[in-house]
Amino acid sequence: MRRDETTFWASVLAATLVVGLAGCGGGAETVAETDSEDRNVVRVTGELQSGNSHFYGPPSIDDIWNYTIAYMAPDGEPVGADQPILRFDTQELMIKLRDKNNALNEKRKELDKAGIVARETLAELSLAVEEAKANLDKARLKADIPANLLAARDYQENQLMLKNAELNLALRREELDKERIIQDTEVRILEREVAVRRSEVERLQASIGRMTISSPAAGVVIHVRDRRNNKMAVGDNVWGGRRVLEFPDLEQLEAHIEIPERESARIRQGQQVRFTMDAAPDRVFLGEIVELASVIHTRSSNQPDKVFDALVKLEDPDPDLMRPGMNINAEIVTGPASGASGT
Repeated sequence: MRRDETTFWASVLAATLVVGLAGCGGGAETVAETDSEDRNVVRVTGELQSGNSHFYGPPSIDDIWNYTIAYMAPDGEPVGADQPILRFDTQELMIKLRDKNNALNEKRKELDKAGIVARETLAELSLAVEEAKANLDKARLKADIPANLLAARDYQENQLMLKNAELNLALRREELDKERIIQDTEVRILEREVAVRRSEVERLQASIGRMTISSPAAGVVIHVRDRRNNKMAVGDNVWGGRRVLEFPDLEQLEAHIEIPERESARIRQGQQVRFTMDAAPDRVFLGEIVELASVIHTRSSNQPDKVFDALVKLEDPDPDLMRPGMNINAEIVTGPASGASGT
């Protein structure tokens, strides 16, 4: 009886060992496959970008360096052609425009008044010239009386009056000519000042118009991130030259990825890239490395590890889903791909 029991437990132990060894063999095979796949890919991160984008920010306006955002089109939302997508506060420019308009109106009043004064003054001097002409005609009539018909003293007096009348007419004509030059000069000066004030008003009006930026075509608007990965919002102050909005061409989407420097020997152009996005984690997209940067740089100020950039051309991009600035998690296939599939 004991011998039969011993034989039974020996059989159970042998079967257990066989099953255990078989199980270990399968696990080793799975680990080996996983390790092999890991050795054939390089995992990196990156983001989507457009190969053709228009960037918008504050316009360049004289004497203004800091701008306040008054309106921004929603991030990632579609917009129509010629639709406002970005507007900056115009209060400072409106105050300047009010002051310049007041100055222009004052100059216009001065010009109108100068024109009235000039016409009145020239009319008075012209009348004085006509009176001098009439006096000259009278003096000539008296001077033409023969000497034998007048006393010598009266004749000489008539000749003297003729000379005085001629001199008076010449003087009045000279005064009229001088006043005409003076009045013309004053009017031209005021006209120039009015033109200067008008140009300042027109320049401010144009600047106010440029504070509103419209879309060049139908598309989507992307809010640009700064170096700290922050996006601007309504009410924020922006320095001139800062990029605030991106208007991308969604038909030319591409991926920019950062590759650790230690992997540089394994990376080359033409390698396949598989990537996913947070917006669609269950979909796998494909691409191909088409350009490798030759410059090594640190990932960021907070991440000092060294990386280099690569440009990935996308296969069958999805413009309805993809947006520039979306982060991606990618795998660069460096060896035989196993289980690679598209979207």
